[in-house]
Amino acid sequence: MALPATEKYNNSSNPVKSMARASFNIAKSIPDQRQKAKLNSPKSFDTTKYAPLTNNLKEGSQYKNVGTVTTEYGGSTNYEKFHPGIDIANKIGTPLYSTVPGKVIATDSGKVQGNKGYGNYVEVQDAQGNRHRYSHLNQAYVKIGDVLKQGQLYGTMGNTGSTYSNSGGTGSHLDYRIWDMYNKYVNPSSYLN
Repeated sequence: MALPATEKYNNSSNPVKSMARASFNIAKSIPDQRQKAKLNSPKSFDTTKYAPLTNNLKEGSQYKNVGTVTTEYGGSTNYEKFHPGIDIANKIGTPLYSTVPGKVIATDSGKVQGNKGYGNYVEVQDAQGNRHRYSHLNQAYVKIGDVLKQGQLYGTMGNTGSTYSNSGGTGSHLDYRIWDMYNKYVNPSSYLN
């Protein structure tokens, strides 16, 4: 293991202690990705950043009029201080389309509003090993093993699982999250653009 340039190896009678201190200093120098994402998140949220999904797109786009972003990546919800996905709200039954080509690797169904967790969901793995989970669905039209094209219908928006509305609505929304092959969260906005 290489020591940081600022750390000198102490050739004392306790080399284990010196290596432990060096390891601690290395770990301290690695930035906390959650803090970094929080620092880089916008102070006032600009929904035009997600225009390809949330605003009127050119005719023929599968993302036309999907909904309104209610929680951005890095924002907070009643359940999470740091929201590692994007929430997009619209009415129950709004058609939803895959943002990537990939294989369906997980689904859950039979959930209703008030159940704990993500409710009904579809999880798609893309060619790079990223896992895209679309949660709180009303209905899913795919099953494990199905191969989806980008833009293919996979289900409809709903309010299953732990959903709520601060404005008195149904709580219907899509929670879109991505994990990379190392199980680290990825900001979904790049997949919506």
